[in-house]
Amino acid sequence: MNFLKTLNSAIFCAAILAAFGAKANAAVISVTDPYFDQFPAGQNAASYLNFKLCGTACAFSDSATVGWTQSVTMYTRSADAGQWQTGVPQNTITFNSDPMINATTPEPIVLRAINATASQVVSTTAVAGVTYTLDVDLGFAITQLDNASVFLIVDGHKVLATASPSDGLTLKQMQGTGNWYDFEASYTATAADVDAPIEILLSSLTNGMGWGFFGNVRLTDSLPVSNQVATPEPATWAMMLIGFGGMAGVAAVRRRRSTAVQLV
Repeated sequence: MNFLKTLNSAIFCAAILAAFGAKANAAVISVTDPYFDQFPAGQNAASYLNFKLCGTACAFSDSATVGWTQSVTMYTRSADAGQWQTGVPQNTITFNSDPMINATTPEPIVLRAINATASQVVSTTAVAGVTYTLDVDLGFAITQLDNASVFLIVDGHKVLATASPSDGLTLKQMQGTGNWYDFEASYTATAADVDAPIEILLSSLTNGMGWGFFGNVRLTDSLPVSNQVATPEPATWAMMLIGFGGMAGVAAVRRRRSTAVQLV
């Protein structure tokens, strides 16, 4: 009987763990079009990126970028912003390589801007005591200066992103390298910031002194993973069924033993 009790408890615990074992990664905050590779319905890179403003084989669109609010969406007085494709022949001289998503996947379409901004308010709002961290890759073109800036804005608190210390380079040293570098900004919300909007601001107000190239936007928070529960995956449902099935089996064995005792 003690064995059955122990087994029953173990199976019950397994079922509960199976139900809640698959957690949503609460650290990741959803950003619309973080890799700048989305297009309006019915469009794709070939049909949407127009080349009329930056020469033959220059893949660039100065139209609105999905999910982002731009200060400029059509070329005017040396100001424009939009999706820019790094892989076409004319643009390969600009960078040595593409920014990398999760350090494994090249990002061939980025955001390029001059004298313009692109911003996005995410659906998540601020929670007191939680630290929000924004990472954006900035590209430092071989052919042009990059004087762009990245800001994390929470309830009006504007934090400038700075280069990762691991790079060991100053902004001046990054210029002209043709490389992409991670820039990061963090802010810990206070009680006064509760439910305040969280905004990402990509700025290239350079007064004609170079372009801004932005890629691989990531926004995270410091909430523990266990704070949010995801819908169980198929494998988790299977574990749950096995667990609850085992519980039913144990209950049946106990009933049969109880009946046998009563008959005796």
